[in-house]
Amino acid sequence: MQVERSERCPDNVVTRPATALTVERVDPSELDTVARILAAAYAEDPIHIWAMPKAAAQLADATAFFTFFLRRMRPHSWDVFGTADRSAVLVTSLVLQGKSPYPDVVRYLPTLVRTMSPVNDYFQWIETFRPRVDHQYFEFLGALPNAPRGTGFFLVANVLKIFDRQGLPVWTWSSNPLNLPFFRRQGFQIGPELRQNASTPVVTLIWRPPMPAVPSVIV
Repeated sequence: MQVERSERCPDNVVTRPATALTVERVDPSELDTVARILAAAYAEDPIHIWAMPKAAAQLADATAFFTFFLRRMRPHSWDVFGTADRSAVLVTSLVLQGKSPYPDVVRYLPTLVRTMSPVNDYFQWIETFRPRVDHQYFEFLGALPNAPRGTGFFLVANVLKIFDRQGLPVWTWSSNPLNLPFFRRQGFQIGPELRQNASTPVVTLIWRPPMPAVPSVIV
């Protein structure tokens, strides 16, 4: 899943932030920092509001969810990129043809997600639309609310250069229509809207084929 903001992307601009930024791989020791950034970024994302409906506890619940996910569910396969000032992070994973990035232990998510069975079913349903080719998966993308304008775009643009050099397409999905212009400006193709049933959020499939490689600034 890209339980996004990719899953909230606050900046639909193509300009580089005014402050000088670099992009780097984030060490697993910074897991708590990554979880905190993502929780803040996803606070208003439709799928997170649906999964964690208690407004007073949403930030704490989201922080616990991301901490659990990164620590327990994906200990060996997730890769995180971030700006050097840690105002934005991007969690990715390489998914091989016909495989899913989610292990069976997804059903053991914390009890804080009280609608876990429907949420798990929903994520598994989205998995049925995953392309059956080798690809990079944008799982989570988030920027802090006070991040400089353009930070998220700058981060994604530089990570995409890595994947372009590898000749890999990128797949993701979004439950927030405000994200779609952001992805479109990065060369993504916006796919169809999908909805499992009347009680679940609408999601949009997003795909980007590999493009000619250009130098990146990732350190």
